[in-house]
Amino acid sequence: MVIESVVKIPKLTRSRITVAFAVSVIADALQFPINAATATGILAMPGEMADMALDVVVMVITSVLLGFHWALLPSFILEAVPGLDVLPTWTGCVGFVVWRRKQEEARGGSSQTQVNVGKQ
Repeated sequence: MVIESVVKIPKLTRSRITVAFAVSVIADALQFPINAATATGILAMPGEMADMALDVVVMVITSVLLGFHWALLPSFILEAVPGLDVLPTWTGCVGFVVWRRKQEEARGGSSQTQVNVGKQ
């Protein structure tokens, strides 16, 4: 059984890549006002919830557009660390995933590991 049969990896198109980068840049830009709101004290809890909700939405949208990639998980975890969430982690992650997917497509397949199920 191949991982791609479990996790559908869509073919990269220019529009998918453009939308994924737009979503990631917007999300990274929205981190600044959200973090400013959490620094006020009174909006700390709603700001953290909004920040986490934004990260979940970005991860889902990116996964739908580009297909799930393991690099999305560290980016999601880094976004939960105060102070590190102001770095453009989503934009960097999208760039990395697009680069890896293009490499995989150029090789004519996927470099993801295969899981052998059956007789040994």
